Amino acid sequence: MGMSRRTVRSVDPLSRPRLTVVRGDAAGVPEQSPERADATDVLASILIDAFGDRVLFLFHRRIPGQTGDLPVIAVTSTGVHLIEPRCYPGKKVRACRDGSTFEIDGVRHTRLAEQMAEHAEALQAAVSTGPLPDTPVHTSYCFVEGELPMRPLEVDGVRVLSIRSTLRRLRAGGPLDERQVEALHRDLARRLVRS
Repeated sequence: MGMSRRTVRSVDPLSRPRLTVVRGDAAGVPEQSPERADATDVLASILIDAFGDRVLFLFHRRIPGQTGDLPVIAVTSTGVHLIEPRCYPGKKVRACRDGSTFEIDGVRHTRLAEQMAEHAEALQAAVSTGPLPDTPVHTSYCFVEGELPMRPLEVDGVRVLSIRSTLRRLRAGGPLDERQVEALHRDLARRLVRS
C-alpha cells in the first residue's frame, strides 16, 4: 500500500509550522498495531475537516530519545490535548472493576493504560519546559469504533470518548489566546520529532 500525504497549511507559514498527516507505513518507522494506526488516520481526517486551522494539531510525534508515538496532539485555548485513538469494531469497551485498565470483549488490555500514562508524563514534561510551562495537558482516548457504555467511562483516570465527545471537548473555550496557542504549537512542533 502506497503512502499518501495530506498537508494543511496556514495562511502565515512563519507563525504555524506545516502540519502533515501520514497515511500508511513509512519506511523505518516501527509498525503500530492496526487498531491504533488506522484509527489515527481516520480521526486525523475528521479533526482536520472539523477544525481546519482553528485548532492546531501535531500527528505521529515522539519525544526525542523515546520510542512511543504520540498519535494526536491538539493545542487549543484550553491547553494541550493528548488523544489516543482506538478502533475495536463491534467490541464492547469497558473498564475493569477497579478502573485501572481496559476490558475489551471481556479481555484485559493492560498495556493501553500503561502506554497512556507514559505518553502523558512525557508530554507534560515537554510542555513544562516550553514557553507556557503551566499550560494544562488533557488526556483522552477516542474510540473511532467500539461499543462504549452509555455512562461516562474512565480508565486509570483518563476519559474514554467517542468522536463526537472528542470534537466537543476540543471546541470548548479556555483562557489561552491565539498567540499563546500558536507559541505552544510552534514549540512542540520544533521539539517533538516525527515518528
